[in-house]
Amino acid sequence: MDSYFINMDFPVKHWGAFPRQFPASFPVSTISFAFQKDHWVRHSFNSCNFSIIFRGRGEFHRLGKVWPITAPCVLTQWPGEYVEYGPFVPEETWDEFYLIYEKSLFSEFKKTRLVDPERPVWPIHHLAAVMDQIGELNALSQSRHPHSKVDHFDRGCERLILETLVASRESPPIDPLQRVIREFAENPGAAFNIQEIASRLGLSESSFRRRWMELHPTPPHRYILELRLQQACRLLVETDQPVYEIAHQCGFEDELYFSRRFRLQIKLSPRDYRRSYKTAYPS
Repeated sequence: MDSYFINMDFPVKHWGAFPRQFPASFPVSTISFAFQKDHWVRHSFNSCNFSIIFRGRGEFHRLGKVWPITAPCVLTQWPGEYVEYGPFVPEETWDEFYLIYEKSLFSEFKKTRLVDPERPVWPIHHLAAVMDQIGELNALSQSRHPHSKVDHFDRGCERLILETLVASRESPPIDPLQRVIREFAENPGAAFNIQEIASRLGLSESSFRRRWMELHPTPPHRYILELRLQQACRLLVETDQPVYEIAHQCGFEDELYFSRRFRLQIKLSPRDYRRSYKTAYPS
């Protein structure tokens, strides 16, 4: 691990000056490393920062709370917040790779759930995926013309953050009702009967509806209808199946009812929808 990490050169570390041809949501300003870090940071930042800790242990202090740091993990710093963090010195040092973004991006980071201000530190359970992404960033940094790679680099850094989040969240046991919701998302044309499903789950119909609304913002029948109409839109454009076959495949027993619901929701008849969009779909 140490040799793989140390071999990373990253000749370009400051990317903020390069103009973007295809601006990303999160243009990175600077990336850098701190090898064998042996001191604490006590600072209020004017930027959005992600620090990936590969080796070492320490602590992170923020707003009167203390988070233990055990590599590999991610710790974050946000604009205007005073924080203190570092390794257990002099016993230990740590190795750190960090990304710096402009402070104006903080609200967008929260909106897209790439950060949670209540969770400034999270573990990395699958470091290999994270290291692979850093390797890709390293390769982009080696370009003789880095300005031509800045758009790729921005998205690579966003992917890196995402890799740490996805890898850090172990899948919890799937709620039986959540499994039902996923099954219908995968097969919206399947028969849908609330009483039968509730009975299978050992719930009353009212308890089923209440539990459903806890897991999903859209009521059951409306959710299933939307899924079925989405599937119908896709089949109308991607296939030459007759409308009545598409209606049955999407869970509608009656073509007239299907056409009425389709027009009400999509604002076009199924045939008009097919004529409008099929020409744009490559054959």
